[in-house]
Amino acid sequence: MCILKLWKSAGYNIKMKKSFVFIIILLLSVSFLRAQDIDAAEGRYITGISIHGLKRTRLSTAERPLRKFIGIETEKLDTNEVWAAILDTGILEPISVEIDDEILVIVIREKWSVFPVPVLMITTDDISGGAAIYDANAFGLNDKLFVAGIFFPDGWVVTSGYFHSPSDSRLPGWNGMFIFSREERSDGNQRNETLRRFKQDSILGRLGLDTPLLENTDLVSASAVFSYNEKILRNQEKAKNGPEEGQRRFGVNTGISLKRSTWDGYLLSQEEASLNYSLWISQDSQVFHSLSFRGVWEKPFVPGFRFNFKTGMLFEPDVPVLFESSPASAQVSILPGSFSAKHYAGASAGLEKYLFKFPAGTISASAAYQIVYSHGSILGDSFDHGVTGMLSFYLSRLAIPAIGVGAAYNVKEDYFQGAFSIGMSF
Repeated sequence: MCILKLWKSAGYNIKMKKSFVFIIILLLSVSFLRAQDIDAAEGRYITGISIHGLKRTRLSTAERPLRKFIGIETEKLDTNEVWAAILDTGILEPISVEIDDEILVIVIREKWSVFPVPVLMITTDDISGGAAIYDANAFGLNDKLFVAGIFFPDGWVVTSGYFHSPSDSRLPGWNGMFIFSREERSDGNQRNETLRRFKQDSILGRLGLDTPLLENTDLVSASAVFSYNEKILRNQEKAKNGPEEGQRRFGVNTGISLKRSTWDGYLLSQEEASLNYSLWISQDSQVFHSLSFRGVWEKPFVPGFRFNFKTGMLFEPDVPVLFESSPASAQVSILPGSFSAKHYAGASAGLEKYLFKFPAGTISASAAYQIVYSHGSILGDSFDHGVTGMLSFYLSRLAIPAIGVGAAYNVKEDYFQGAFSIGMSF
């Protein structure tokens, strides 16, 4: 009986040991599987950036718009957003974007950023010409430097400027610009018919500051600009509501802007909004106010085919005739450049489709319907509407966003005019 009990006891112990070992193995397996699930849930994250292909551009300048991707889960990274951030610099073209062991590896090609720009403009009335030197990546910092001179039958203009981008030291970016022109100014109506003409010298000097408001992104930024503007009236013909004398004024402008870019493989689309307020004080202590808004919304339906919407508004009560603004404030092209007014409210809606894509860039065709309200010293209140068509060449090798040529038709006035644009704005 004792032997039987011992045997049974020993068998029981063996079973207990086997059960214990099985439980340990089961617990370890569960722990391992849970650890794997935790790792899968946490994912792998981008921990660094490696950029290849830089020659002139400083590494810190190329890395700055890409730092926002550090900390993003590798599986959730949209490489089109990386392409958009690179293209948005204006000086870099992405060749490849990959993730290698949690490092964002990017191969880029620098665009040609230093070049002379010959200027030749031919219209039915005259020929204008000149030259400019432009550096879109000064000192490898993505700064802009330009000097230009243009001559035309009724005058000439010289200008220079420097725009320094915000740096990693959290100091704001800054910019300075100077323009001097001597011209016979002609203000016209919607058909480009001259309604008043006078000769003037114009001096503009400005110094500005701008800074992003969020770390590692230019999504939201603020700016301040201090300006000196003088119009010297040399003589004038009798014209409707013409200026009586020259004027000198000082101004300060503050603004806030939001900007986001997306890339669909063919076109770089923008979503932008900016609001600006200016306070001007003239030489005789008169105070003038200005409020402006600009918006852009470009949304692709499918890659290479998108909807474009632009709007612009300007409100400048009591602004002197000499300082009335052009239709560029309304972001429309159905009004001629000689048109001037105090107030604008305009909108443009249309479609754009890429046609060809090759190493030098992308060619697209677009059409839009535009409406605009204006109020000026010559014509008072005006409402205009019309259509535009444009062929655009988005350059991939030059640090100029785009060149476009097309036509605009003002339906109200039954007036056609040519349109030319170059994506170089200062």
